[in-house]
Amino acid sequence: MIGVISHFRGSSRMLFHHWWKIQARSSYNPAGDIAAGETFNIGWVRRTLPKWIAFTLVLCSWSCLNFAQDNSNDTFEFDILQQRADLALIAFAEQANQTLLFSFDETSTKTSNKLHGQYEVVEALRVLLADTGLSISMGGEGQLSVVHDTHLNSGNNVNKIIGRSVVSRLSSAVGALFIGGGALAEDVDGVASSQINVIEEIVVTAMKHSQSIQEIPASITAIGGQDLEDRGIRDMHDIKFATPSLQYGSVLGGHNISIRGIGSFNRQPGVAVSVDGVYQTKDTAAQMYQLDLERIEIARGPQGTLYGRNSNGGVVNMITVAPTRYHEGYMRVGYAEFDEMTFQGVYSGPISDRVAVRIALDHKDMGDGWIENKVPGSEDLMQGDVTNGRIRLIADLLENLAADFTYSRGTSDGPQDQYEWITDNRAQAEALNPGISAEPISLEAFETYSDFPTSSDREYELTSLTLNWELGWGELKSITALQDFDDRFDNDRDATSGGYVQTSDRSLTESFTQEFVLLDESDKFSWTLGAYYLEEEYTRNVHFDSTRPAVGLPAPYILDFSLNRYDTTSLSFFADATWNVTDSFRLSAGVRHTSDEIDESHVNQVFLQIPDPVLIVESCNKSVDEEWDETTYRLAAQYDLSDRTNIYGSYSQGYKAGGVALFECSAPYDPETVDAFEIGYKARLGAGSTTLTAALFSYDYSDFQVAQVIGLASVTRNAGDAEVLGFELEFSSYLTDRWLLSGGMTLLDTQYDDFINFDGLNPAAGFQNLKGNALNDAPETSINLGVQYSMPAFAGELSVRVDTAYRSRVYFREFGARDDSQSGYAVINVNAGWKSNDGVWEARLFAKNATEEEYLVSLLGVASTGGRFGAYGPPRQVGLEITRRFGTN
Repeated sequence: MIGVISHFRGSSRMLFHHWWKIQARSSYNPAGDIAAGETFNIGWVRRTLPKWIAFTLVLCSWSCLNFAQDNSNDTFEFDILQQRADLALIAFAEQANQTLLFSFDETSTKTSNKLHGQYEVVEALRVLLADTGLSISMGGEGQLSVVHDTHLNSGNNVNKIIGRSVVSRLSSAVGALFIGGGALAEDVDGVASSQINVIEEIVVTAMKHSQSIQEIPASITAIGGQDLEDRGIRDMHDIKFATPSLQYGSVLGGHNISIRGIGSFNRQPGVAVSVDGVYQTKDTAAQMYQLDLERIEIARGPQGTLYGRNSNGGVVNMITVAPTRYHEGYMRVGYAEFDEMTFQGVYSGPISDRVAVRIALDHKDMGDGWIENKVPGSEDLMQGDVTNGRIRLIADLLENLAADFTYSRGTSDGPQDQYEWITDNRAQAEALNPGISAEPISLEAFETYSDFPTSSDREYELTSLTLNWELGWGELKSITALQDFDDRFDNDRDATSGGYVQTSDRSLTESFTQEFVLLDESDKFSWTLGAYYLEEEYTRNVHFDSTRPAVGLPAPYILDFSLNRYDTTSLSFFADATWNVTDSFRLSAGVRHTSDEIDESHVNQVFLQIPDPVLIVESCNKSVDEEWDETTYRLAAQYDLSDRTNIYGSYSQGYKAGGVALFECSAPYDPETVDAFEIGYKARLGAGSTTLTAALFSYDYSDFQVAQVIGLASVTRNAGDAEVLGFELEFSSYLTDRWLLSGGMTLLDTQYDDFINFDGLNPAAGFQNLKGNALNDAPETSINLGVQYSMPAFAGELSVRVDTAYRSRVYFREFGARDDSQSGYAVINVNAGWKSNDGVWEARLFAKNATEEEYLVSLLGVASTGGRFGAYGPPRQVGLEITRRFGTN
């Protein structure tokens, strides 16, 4: 049976015809699309790196002159189940009030994808019909058609559309009066020849409202769930190579995420991480929750208004996949080098008409470690088990009240903390540790000596409840969360076969957070009011146990650092608003006031083992009760050059809380602040086939927090000021219907102002003024480039993607010495994926770090043993994953 449905606002009617007709209201210029593609391709191939900024300005000018050719940007909210393609297109017509041309015979045998969220018309169709063998075509006057791939590339079809007479166009317009929509598409003989490929536009919640990423006057990268799966992005280390301005490293249980040179300190984040709106209070806990994600949002620059404390560098938002109102799920198994086996299972579906659930489980068994332990009979490092699980329930409690409940748990065990010698300066440490120079060590990557037991045991739990009230005139949201994190690890701290010092580190974090957000949005004005409360209890004990006399003591010693209490209370109020002054000009402003209070007590003791431990000195026994207050602001202006291009300028402030250092007995260190200026450009070119963003930014970084190891003491201070200047560029472009090119670049110029410090690894230099040295974790040049090719193969679609990430020299300590840095390096990741036409089976063959590059991700200087110690990024790993999906509607 063949039919036509035309949808009017509030009603629909059924007619029978040879073709189904749905009309797109927007216009499209194929010539403009081709021009965009050619301009970008030439710019990429012929221009060298120093000319990228000039190239960006050329593209900006091009888009300003051509915006009138590209205005197909109507956006609709879609909620379409996975089902027969013809039924899905009917639902599309009803929800988008559009008219589209397609054949029952060609679509009724196909299965569409689910479609949920806000999309433009063409993008929605692309997502709905991906991997179905159906394609989107468009006529010379913007008519949308859905055709089988075999109908493409017909020159006669193109001529019939472009060469229509005035009478033909008039008759089409008259027909529209009876069928609905603006102008009608042609019948099958009038199908256009050019297939449309668009970059999917992701709706993000980085500004608390749901907005297209192109509409936000800030630098934001969003990585969708499908892209995360196709590229094998599983953790923060992988995200590092998808976002050039983000750096990541870990050592001795601590994790550092830095953006544009600003990162964590003393286990307090400088880049905030949140999961479904729940702020992660400790940097280590944030690494244990990356499972079944809908998308990741990376907001760059200080976020002191909407996110507050500890977001000086930016915010990483992880958005998990919500439960569905239909049954679906998948099972995925994988095997990779180093005897690594993985399993992931997901089930989602309704429990009742009002309640739905999603259950996700992920397990990784690292059978063989990739750090060789040179001590005979001892196990290698970087092995063990990691397990994450989550259950998420959504329920419609009332017509205007919805609840979202999440419980998640993650565990990690095994020797999973790297610690390797990087440079050997043991001669100057002989006085502190006699005989250490004679011990064998390894300066090779992925090798260490660990004669003490090395292990870790980490457990993380999150329980959260989000309530959404639709108030008619606005929305009120409440996010309540409880988090528990138990972190334990043991480590051979000298990394020699002599067994000088073993470290055990135990910490427990319990936190309660509550956030209320009231928001409203209209055509002219949108605003957000909020309040945030944090209550956290943190305890930690670090124990150094030696086996021989050292540091001038007559017997083996024990150093015990006990943080008996570190209670934090934080309360903040914030407001943010955007005023649409005209249809093309917007002003935004925000303010936040934060009050932080810490109540801390710690005891540091030294024992001699003669042979039982005997207390010889209590180096510190103190309590601190300290408060800080800070008000931060945000201002932004944005102007639309066209329907798809805009420019913006912003000023924002960031605030990071002060604190107390465990290993010393000095006064608390104060908060640090950032004042940031940014101008940016955002564009969707070629009817959405290309996206481009660019930003110039300048930071005034004040009272930054820093620690320096001197002997056995760690001195913590607010060092002064620093400056950051930078340029960023990101793009994605379909060069053809098969080739996708994407990439980004960050150029940084960072330097300390007057900053006096002492390097325990270079005592002969005395106190140094480090003015002009680069900030830590801030490479001058960061580039990532990915190319993907897709084609039909083996009753499905085969895609091959190669991603390359380059980082120039990066310094891990502030002294500017080459030994404190990692020279420039490039990492190549390769993914080959296949998906069956029916969407049931998937396979992914991958090679991470395909060229086996050796590169450091973190480094510590330790004067007591005379060396630099650190951790390397993972070596090459080749593996295979197979996925079986299931689901019913």
